[in-house]
Amino acid sequence: MLDGAGRTKDPPAVADPATPDVRAGWTAVSVFLVLYALAYLDRQVLTLLVDPIRQDLGATDFEISILQGAAFVLFYTLCALPIGWAVDRYPRRRIIFAGILIWSVAAAAGGLARNYWQLLLCRFGVGAGEAALSPSAYSMLSDLFPKARLAGAMAVFSTGAIVGGAISLAVGGLVVSLAKGSEGYVLPLLGEVRPWQLVFLITGAPGVALAFLAFLVREPARKGRLSASTCQRSDLKALIAFLRARWRFYGAHILGFSTFNLMVAAYVAWTPTFLMRKYSLSAAETGFTLGGLSLACGVAGMLGSGFMVDRLFRRGMTDAHLRVYAVGTALCGLAGVGAMLAPTLGLAIACMTGVKLISPFIAVAATALQITTPNEYRGQVSALFLFVYNIVGFGLGPSIVAGVSDFVIGGGHGDIGLAMAATFAVFTPIAVGAFVMGLGPMRRAVDAARAWDGR
Repeated sequence: MLDGAGRTKDPPAVADPATPDVRAGWTAVSVFLVLYALAYLDRQVLTLLVDPIRQDLGATDFEISILQGAAFVLFYTLCALPIGWAVDRYPRRRIIFAGILIWSVAAAAGGLARNYWQLLLCRFGVGAGEAALSPSAYSMLSDLFPKARLAGAMAVFSTGAIVGGAISLAVGGLVVSLAKGSEGYVLPLLGEVRPWQLVFLITGAPGVALAFLAFLVREPARKGRLSASTCQRSDLKALIAFLRARWRFYGAHILGFSTFNLMVAAYVAWTPTFLMRKYSLSAAETGFTLGGLSLACGVAGMLGSGFMVDRLFRRGMTDAHLRVYAVGTALCGLAGVGAMLAPTLGLAIACMTGVKLISPFIAVAATALQITTPNEYRGQVSALFLFVYNIVGFGLGPSIVAGVSDFVIGGGHGDIGLAMAATFAVFTPIAVGAFVMGLGPMRRAVDAARAWDGR
C-alpha cells in the first residue's frame, strides 16, 4: 500500500490468536534441537574423513572442498526458496518430516559411493533435504514465543547444530582411528565398504526413524500477519515491495551474517585438517579436541548470545541483534588469525576457544528476521537469508581457503593455516562494517513491526 507521498505503507494490523502454552513451545524447541543435531551430524561428519576420501577417490583438496561446501549448498539453496514459499502456506511439520527423510537417505547413500561423482550426488541430496528444517522451525517458533523471548528459544534450538557437529567430530575421529590398518568391512547385502563409507552409513541411517519426531510438535496458529487479505497467500510483488521498503536493514543483516558465516564455515571445514597436518594430531585426538571445544564453548556461546540479546532487547536496545555481533565479529576475527598463526598448539587451542565462544550466531541472526517480518513472509525471508548465507558461507568459505592454499600460496600441507588466517583478516572488516551500517535501519524496522504485531 502507498501513502499520500507515494511511500510504502503497511496495511492495518489484524489481531493475533492467543499465544500457545509454554509447554508447547519448549516441546517444539526440544524436538527441533534433536533434529538440528541430526542435520549437522550428517552435514559435518565429512570434515574428519578428508584424507581417507582423498586417498580412496583420488580427490584434491579443492575437490574435497566442493564436497564440504558447494555440493551441499548448491541444492540447499536451489530448494530453499520454494520450500520457504511452502512454509508460508502449508503445514510446517509435514515439510520438516519430508526433508529429514530425503537428507537421511542421501547421507546414508554416501556410504555406498564408489567414486567421487557418486559421493557428490549424495551430498546434493543432503543439501536438498536439510533446506526444509530451518525455515519451518523458525516460522513455528516465532508463533510459539513472544519477540522478547524468541532469541533465547532460538538459541536453545540452535545448540543442536553444535551438538551434531561435536558428535560428528567425535564419531568420525573414533571410527577413523579404529579403522586404521583395516582395508574395509563386509556388510550383509551391501558387500565391502571402506571405513569412511561405514561412517556415512552409521550416521545417516537413523534419520529415517527420527523423522517421525516432527509429529510430536503441534502445528501452531500463525500470528503477526500484516492484514486479513494476506492471511491465505503471500503475493511475490507484495513481498518485493516490503523488502524494498526495508532494504537497508535486510541488506546489512544478510551481508553481515553471510560474510561472518564465510569465515566460520572455512574454519569448521579446515580446522581438523589444519591440526592434523601442523601438529600431527591423530584423527581421534583432533575429533575429541574440537568436539570438546564445540560442546563446551559452542553451547555457552549460542545460549549466551541468545539470552543476552533478549535481555538487551527487553531493555529497549532494539538493534541489539546487530550491535552484539558488530563487536563479536571483530573479536572473532582476531582470535581466528591468532589460532592459525599461533606458534604452539596450546596457544592455538586458546584462540580457538575464543572463536567457538563467539561464532554461534545463527539464533540471533534468525531472530532478527522473525521480529521484523510479518508471518506471511517469514518462511520466504528466512529462505532468502539462508540462500545467500549458505552460498557465501558454506559454498565459498571452504573453497576460498583451499584456493588460496593451492593457487596463491602454493600447494603444501603446511599452507592451510596461513590461508585460513588470510581469510579471517580480509572478511572480518566487511562483516563488521555491514553490522554497523544496519543499526539504524534495524531500529526503524522493529518500530514498524510493532504497528502490526503487538508482541
